[in-house]
Amino acid sequence: MVRSRSRKDVPEVIKPARQATQWEIQSNAVLVELERKKGQHYEKWGVDRLITLVDIEFRTKVWLQMGRVWDALDMGDLDKLHKSVHGMCKGFDALEKWALENEIEPNPPIQFLEWKSVKGVPMVVVRTENDAVELQTHRKDINNGNIWTLEELEVFLQEPQVQEIIKLKALVPTARITKFTPKEGFGNSGFDDMEDDLDAIFSGEPYVPKYKPLNRG
Repeated sequence: MVRSRSRKDVPEVIKPARQATQWEIQSNAVLVELERKKGQHYEKWGVDRLITLVDIEFRTKVWLQMGRVWDALDMGDLDKLHKSVHGMCKGFDALEKWALENEIEPNPPIQFLEWKSVKGVPMVVVRTENDAVELQTHRKDINNGNIWTLEELEVFLQEPQVQEIIKLKALVPTARITKFTPKEGFGNSGFDDMEDDLDAIFSGEPYVPKYKPLNRG
């Protein structure tokens, strides 16, 4: 069980598999409480918004407490995990108390999805243009260029290249888009005929593969 998030973030809750160990079951059961608290905090105040507004001392205390959660996971100590998660939940409460005392405005009452990009930049998707204007009014910490409406996303989704990706994703339900950066000296991919094969698959005509499977019998 590998968690790859930063130690400043809430550890990901991983649903125990069928053959999960006792530790995996118990630790994830505890982390659910912290995940729930984080979700409530982000919904009301925004993703990592308050932690960037408080002073350095306050921010350091919160991150140190989150580090204790990770330390407990690394040590496999359930008692320490209980205590550190409880302390981190109190940390979220302290952030909210600070926000109220300093008259920080919470998120507006609209539906939107907020997350941080791989570069740490806040990104938001809202339902309508009116929602976008409302969010821009209340959340000055988010660049207007990073607030997108569903209608705007639909424009991108209708692009021919994206439509081809959608078709591919439909073939494999668990498929996901990822970035590929070829290294220096990267040549032909070995799939030079792939475009023709895909055209045959999506044409609706019976598909006959060009190459037969290797006989490993």
